[in-house]
Amino acid sequence: MQALILALVLSLAAAPATADGPLRAERTDPDHLRPLDRTVTPQEFIPPRIQYQRSQVVYNLPDGLKNVATFDRTLSRLCQRGAFIQQSDGFYAARTKDKRYGVAFSGGANLDDPQNQRKPGKVYFFDGQDSRCSVYVGDQAKLMPHYVGPRR
Repeated sequence: MQALILALVLSLAAAPATADGPLRAERTDPDHLRPLDRTVTPQEFIPPRIQYQRSQVVYNLPDGLKNVATFDRTLSRLCQRGAFIQQSDGFYAARTKDKRYGVAFSGGANLDDPQNQRKPGKVYFFDGQDSRCSVYVGDQAKLMPHYVGPRR
């Protein structure tokens, strides 16, 4: 039995690996190793002009939001999903003693509302613009005594 296995192993070792002969290592095409074609000069890069506008405080609320705005759970969940957000985070702002809130108006100023959840005559205060976003809603008429307006 051992002699049969030994004869089989020796016959396999003596046979050529392929009908064409021994295997050759494939070589890469030498054309891909040549230097890059530098006859084309790159055009000068001119960065786009970015219009910069600094944020504007539109409300000064010394007592905070407690008497002028209420927390809205539905809008907060939409904000956390990116479906009710400020177009530019903090472009309009409300200043309190200890915090700064982003502001958007129901007329569409700085508000991205694809589901049309806004109500006329309301002001929306945003605390954050991420997965922890909180939205507070206030009446525009009630907030007018605290309106500062944009600086010129």
